[in-house]
Amino acid sequence: MPKTKEFKIQDRRLLFKCPSCGARRNSIIPDIRRKTIRCHSCGETIRAVFNRRPEQRAHQAGKLILKTRDGRELEVTLKDLSSKGIGFELATGKSLRHLSVGHEINLSCSWNPNLLSQSRYVVRNINGLRVGAEKLTR
Repeated sequence: MPKTKEFKIQDRRLLFKCPSCGARRNSIIPDIRRKTIRCHSCGETIRAVFNRRPEQRAHQAGKLILKTRDGRELEVTLKDLSSKGIGFELATGKSLRHLSVGHEINLSCSWNPNLLSQSRYVVRNINGLRVGAEKLTR
C-alpha cells in the first residue's frame, strides 16, 4: 500500500519531493484532491493529497461541546483547526438532523478554554459525519 503524503499546491503547481529519495519535480495539477504519484527517479509510489489552502490547518484531537441555535448540546470530536475555521466529526448520524449548512453554532472546549477564543461559527460543509465551519468575525 502506498504512503500518503500531503502536498501544498500554489498557482496550480505542485512542487513534488519524493519522501524516499528526495528527487524533486515541478508540475501543473488539475483541480483534483488526490492522486497516486510514482517518483520519476526511484519508482516509489505515493498517494498524494493536495492542499490548496493559503493557510495550513493544524491537526487537533479532542472533545468539544457544540451548541445549536435551538439550545441543543452535542459532543463532537475536533479534527483540525485554522485561524478561519474548524473541522470536527459528529458522534452519530442522529446529530445530523440538528445541523445543516448555514446554521450558526457555538463551540466550547473544556480541556483548553483558550483554544477557541471566539466560539461562533457557521456550518459551511457536511460530508458524512465530518463538518467544516467558518469562524464568524465580530
